[in-house]
Amino acid sequence: MADNTSSLVQLPAELVLDIFAYLEPLDLASVAFTCKTLSTHSYDDRIWQPLINRNLSDPISEPAPLKTFRELFIAHHPYWFLAKRRLWFSDGEHQGKLVAARYEPKTGCIAAYTVAAQRGRHTLEYWEKDREVVIHSFNPKVMLDLGKPVLKLAVDGAKTDDQPDNEPSDRAYALASKYSKEILMETAAEAGLYSSFMLCRTLPESGIHDGTAIWPPLRLPTPTRVRNDTSNGYQSSGHRPTRLNEVSEYHWRLRKWVEFNGRRATPRIIELMSLRSGLPAALGMAGPYFAANLRSSAAGGMGIKMPEDVTTFASLPTECFTPTPQKPWQGLWCGDYSGHGCEFLVILQPDKKDELALPSTMHWLKQWFRAGRRGSESSGSSYSSAQEDLSAQIASPSNTNGSSPASAQEEQSTSAHIADEPADEDLLNLSELPPHQPPTHSPAQQTQPTEPHAVLQGFTEMPYQRTVEEVTDYDNVPTGRLEAIKLTGDPNIPRGEYTWIAPDIGHGGFLRVADEGNFRGARVVRSAGHIAGRGFREDQYTPSQLIMVSHDRLAQFWEGFGHISYYQRVDLDALLRYTG
Repeated sequence: MADNTSSLVQLPAELVLDIFAYLEPLDLASVAFTCKTLSTHSYDDRIWQPLINRNLSDPISEPAPLKTFRELFIAHHPYWFLAKRRLWFSDGEHQGKLVAARYEPKTGCIAAYTVAAQRGRHTLEYWEKDREVVIHSFNPKVMLDLGKPVLKLAVDGAKTDDQPDNEPSDRAYALASKYSKEILMETAAEAGLYSSFMLCRTLPESGIHDGTAIWPPLRLPTPTRVRNDTSNGYQSSGHRPTRLNEVSEYHWRLRKWVEFNGRRATPRIIELMSLRSGLPAALGMAGPYFAANLRSSAAGGMGIKMPEDVTTFASLPTECFTPTPQKPWQGLWCGDYSGHGCEFLVILQPDKKDELALPSTMHWLKQWFRAGRRGSESSGSSYSSAQEDLSAQIASPSNTNGSSPASAQEEQSTSAHIADEPADEDLLNLSELPPHQPPTHSPAQQTQPTEPHAVLQGFTEMPYQRTVEEVTDYDNVPTGRLEAIKLTGDPNIPRGEYTWIAPDIGHGGFLRVADEGNFRGARVVRSAGHIAGRGFREDQYTPSQLIMVSHDRLAQFWEGFGHISYYQRVDLDALLRYTG
């Protein structure tokens, strides 16, 4: 009689475990149903421990408080991606929020805490190059707010709340499953304040069009995106996954609401209650939504549920926060934004193939950026800065004849058309501009840039002369673009927007090598700072200078504002180990 026993079963246990080490958790679960022998092997903790540790910054050696690593993995499945991605930033209006998630071995929970920063002792000094320019000191202390976890998933079983089954709109809701249910969390010390966690469903690329409300915006290089606009409290199948392969590992949502028990929650009562005062406003929850789907977690009666706040969190690939020899400035940074306080941003050094088109509001700076391609000037030349480039523009013949800025711009546009100048999009393609070399023609032959936005007028003169050493660039310099994107924001420039861009940190964008005490030896390159009115109105880019102090510290000279502010790299490993 032929032996039908699988050859896999006949292998030594050590070889079987080596084979199983290549399987994913769901595959191991499938193997466990085949036969008793393979089922026994699939339970071995030597397989499950690495499956957990691959999601953690600091590997663990014990499964406590549970007995086995397999039990621990199952307890937090499918939420291990929270600890794996580590940093999460929200779409909260204007400011947003940055949180750091980690697994805590002592309690066995996955928790996320708000990342905060203290500016440190603040002093002012004047810049040697211009006594009207102020330098703000900046030595931030970055920490986690351990007193108020934003997210906390306990290991002893999650409390979930089913979808409603008695409302006319039920047919639009996602099918009830492990992945569509919300998890009630105990994260708030205030009585009556509740929060819940929910998974997100990835939005297909075919569903992303101009005007689609998504998080994060396309300028941030995350592999997946989700919609962050809803008319039904994010309950529909378009927002919630029903199967594991629909779960986005780069997104999750947090729902917060205030609830008073003992009274029946009717739409009319909610409508009559003030949404902009009292406890909800004090908790920053004066939003327009009503948590109709979550029943009271307290015993006895139904409850009034005040307006809810739903926040979508997203993360970026690990490499975005990891500097490399080729991309030494990439990572998480903390910036000084004066009256707005400390803000967090990610600095990216995209590969040429991944670079997006520069914002259209930077177009008026295109000639200034091109000036760097014309090379350094001699030691007898005046300081080459945005102020002088713009001063030359204002002093152009079209303006000296008494014409208005608008008519001057029209004349420049007409002459550019006659001369068959390249289109704006070609001018912004810096890679196709001539390489760094000495100028071969006089400034009078150079095309003047377009007139700047009115908000950028009023630059000061910088008449001092530059030395040969100052205008001579190093031989071996970095190349490419630096993009600084806010992860937390303020009422002027909100989260998810560029805060500044240096289109070319190589020879093409070179201005000088600093010889002043604060920045001696640092390369200074052309950049564009993003400014706007309150509420992100009339946003515009202004000429600025990026002072590349080190791979862990940068400074930005905001020319129009007359001040220099610092940016400091955040030690992500130290942040995740923060204990207070």
